Amino acid sequence: MKNLILKMTASKWNYYLSLVADGMTGLVFLILSFRTTDDLWASCALFIVGVVSFSFVEYAVHAWLFHKNHFLKIFIEGHAHHHQNPFGYDALPFFASALMAFLGVELLSPIMPQRDAFALIGGLAMGYFNYGLTHHLMHRREFTLPYYRYLQQFHFVHHKKPRKNHGMTTDIFDRIFDTYYQWDEADLKGIEQLKKIKTKH
Repeated sequence: MKNLILKMTASKWNYYLSLVADGMTGLVFLILSFRTTDDLWASCALFIVGVVSFSFVEYAVHAWLFHKNHFLKIFIEGHAHHHQNPFGYDALPFFASALMAFLGVELLSPIMPQRDAFALIGGLAMGYFNYGLTHHLMHRREFTLPYYRYLQQFHFVHHKKPRKNHGMTTDIFDRIFDTYYQWDEADLKGIEQLKKIKTKH
């Protein structure tokens, strides 16, 4: 079973289907909130809170689930594939975001109205989509905007120093938890090997 899961999570079809499923989960949950609320602005606000809050989730999962030694080896091994092959198609099973989103709503329902839970969890799912898309582009595009060029270098340094720079969409939590590494030009040598840029002929 373990080998089957690892094989699926490294497949191209699962990778792209996951991106689509993640974005759709966020949108569907926002729509579910809209359909059950009488305050659209509150739903929008909670959705945005969820999107922004995911930046902490991305750090926590990356730093403490993928790069810490613990008994859930399947997460460590699955993420190790990406470090071995940055252009691979490693992703959680395509149904994972929807499954975790429904579970999240169920867990939050006893402490908040379900409409609010849909909005908040939908925002987290959209934050996950943003994380996944940003990571995808990191290795396949040459960014021109200064902030994204900075994040690209920030992430590529993580590939050289796996215990540092765990964030993807922000460096805030690396600074808070003291895993931020300030690189120099020497650290950037060879990073072109981490970018798969199609050249025009």
